[in-house]
Amino acid sequence: MKSFIIILSLCLSHIMVAQTEIKGTIIDAESEIPIREVLIYAYELNKSVVTDNNGSFNLSTNDKSEIQVEISADGYKTQIITLSPSSTDTIKLAKNFIELQEVIITGDSNKSREKVSVAIETVKKSDLFQSGKISLADNLSKLPGLSNASNGVGITKPVIRGLSNTNIVFLNNGIKSENFQFSSNHPFISDEFSAKKIEVIKGPVSLIYGSDAVGGVINVIKENPASTNTLEAKVNTQYHSNTEGLVTNFDIKASGEKWFGGASFTNKNHKDYKDGNGDQVINSRFKDMNLSSNIGYRSALGNFALYFDYNAPTYGLTNQKSTTLITDDDRSMDFWYVDLDNKLLASKNKLFIGDGILDINMSYQQNMRKGISDASSAYSDMVFASMDLSTISYSSKYSLRKDTSKYTFGFNGAYMENDADDYYGNNNPMPDTKINDLGFFVVDEIDLSDALTLNAGLRYDIRTMKSYPFESTGLDKYEIDNDYSSLSGSLGSTYKINNHLFKLNIASGFRSPNISELTQNGIHQARFERGDIDLKAQRNYQLDLNYHYHIDKLVFDISPFYNSVNDFIYIVQTEGDAPLGDGKIWQYVQNDALLYGGEIALDYHPNNWLGLHSNYTYTRGELKDGGSLTQIPQNRYVAEVKLQQNKIGVLEEPYFVLNFSSFQSQKNLGQSETYSRSYELFNINFGSEINMGKQSFDWYVSVNNLLDKVYIDHLSSLKQLDLNNIGRNIVFGLHIPFMVNLKPVD
Repeated sequence: MKSFIIILSLCLSHIMVAQTEIKGTIIDAESEIPIREVLIYAYELNKSVVTDNNGSFNLSTNDKSEIQVEISADGYKTQIITLSPSSTDTIKLAKNFIELQEVIITGDSNKSREKVSVAIETVKKSDLFQSGKISLADNLSKLPGLSNASNGVGITKPVIRGLSNTNIVFLNNGIKSENFQFSSNHPFISDEFSAKKIEVIKGPVSLIYGSDAVGGVINVIKENPASTNTLEAKVNTQYHSNTEGLVTNFDIKASGEKWFGGASFTNKNHKDYKDGNGDQVINSRFKDMNLSSNIGYRSALGNFALYFDYNAPTYGLTNQKSTTLITDDDRSMDFWYVDLDNKLLASKNKLFIGDGILDINMSYQQNMRKGISDASSAYSDMVFASMDLSTISYSSKYSLRKDTSKYTFGFNGAYMENDADDYYGNNNPMPDTKINDLGFFVVDEIDLSDALTLNAGLRYDIRTMKSYPFESTGLDKYEIDNDYSSLSGSLGSTYKINNHLFKLNIASGFRSPNISELTQNGIHQARFERGDIDLKAQRNYQLDLNYHYHIDKLVFDISPFYNSVNDFIYIVQTEGDAPLGDGKIWQYVQNDALLYGGEIALDYHPNNWLGLHSNYTYTRGELKDGGSLTQIPQNRYVAEVKLQQNKIGVLEEPYFVLNFSSFQSQKNLGQSETYSRSYELFNINFGSEINMGKQSFDWYVSVNNLLDKVYIDHLSSLKQLDLNNIGRNIVFGLHIPFMVNLKPVD
């Protein structure tokens, strides 16, 4: 028996430390010259290496016979290929004149864009800085099919094909964010500068993410660990002329063969913005402090990681009361602002079991929201809202590839509990609530041939919602004990023939009413809002088509969609007088609705130094019994010219971009909406890399609203106050990377 234990221990020890090596060389497909600093990233292992001056790499992995890797380098087309340790491979990379992300991460799975039947857009981290946009949603709004609903420049929310708030899901590193996102004053909270890239899935993807993902998903994907045996650091800083805004970001990460970790710190501080007339928009100031960290371990059994995020934004609220109280032009928060505190602790793990991978993830979120009308007052009624939302979420899935199919099945769920502090009585917009979610899903991806891929899946969800109203001196909130269940499904295919790619996807998703829509009975956003405890869950059926033509120097893409929503939930103004405050009662109701439209994009590079990009976005929202939906974005046309060279004097990779955006007038108005005029914006961006010895840095200048246009966007909540959007904003930015080898180079 003792001998058996010793033998077993030795075997287990061998499994824990068993490592194999994959070697290869990366060369240019045309010149066959080795390429240095190519990133080879093994997604399953969460591990990467870079090529040396000879284009060679050495990736130590577990004892699996094959592994998928992502190979990427600036100016080259990204590839996903399968490598094995049995042979030394020479891999050829083709130049990529078209700026197109070929590799995406969806459903926590790394795959080629050509294998995904839904419409997906991406923004890289470098674009987040160089664009000079102030917020994440503003950055995303330049993508076809996306817009930006704003309350100033700090409180901004993305809109996907006319849907926002709880009709879309926001993921922070794959974890569904829960932070009272049911209204325009509740922005999604995340530090976009700690991300590798942002991906946007347009269309219902309830199959993977459950309730709320009827309009789409935004996924903030964290940075990969540092390359093996290196320490990497980055310093990023910005100055915004319009708001005198200061942005500082510092990243550091290190990785050995097994252990890895890192941290990121971002601080934003902006004064009130000024419109095209030079007029100050009172109390649009905001501050935002973010800290992200992670630590992980890789072994032959799997890889394990722990993430912690802390966000502490403070946003001024521009309203009729704040504009009369505030007369200064500084950065202080004294009157009418929201103070948020958001924490996320997540454990993400992959276990290699047989030929498959088992993902086991858990997280805890705490979002504390406090609204303050007068920070100088000691009286409690100067705090107009205080809520504490805690969320425990969990998920597990097993993925297995057999022959030409990849099967994925699993479950995920969450327990949410909101503590609305009854000390503030009727001012709180929501009562105490408890929500339980649980869903089961199965997905199959089949490669029927080299050209044809089929994606299909089913999901079943159960949601229970209970509220516990507290006694109030005003109007009591409604008490609910509601159950919602739903079956969701998706069927799609991709077909590629020569340079033509065709995609078709048919999906159905659902969204249960949120607590505000069910229980609200009081003042919210300066009006009296009333919920309905009998609201049913939304059900939508969406058809997505996509035709994609791609050759070396030209890409044409067209993506029409048709989204039919049963029992769509929205709010209307009634004729009844509000029992509290002034004005009428705003009531949540539901009717069948229809959203349709699409996007067309054309990218053309006539030569290596010139790029021409254009796209057009059209979105229409209607109630099936007549009338238009509210908050449907203006249709827009975007044209862009980009000039880029390999080198001019001391400037490496210099570039100059001229961007023109034309927003059409919005004449299709929902209830209480007013006509929005057309407007045009010009933006320019330029910059380069400069090498000083062994150290390099990137500098850039962005000028948004170059001509200082005076305009009001249709999705601005400040439109009712007749306040314009931001005027000219000149951004000066600097990016300085550092890297140290932790292992001596032979």
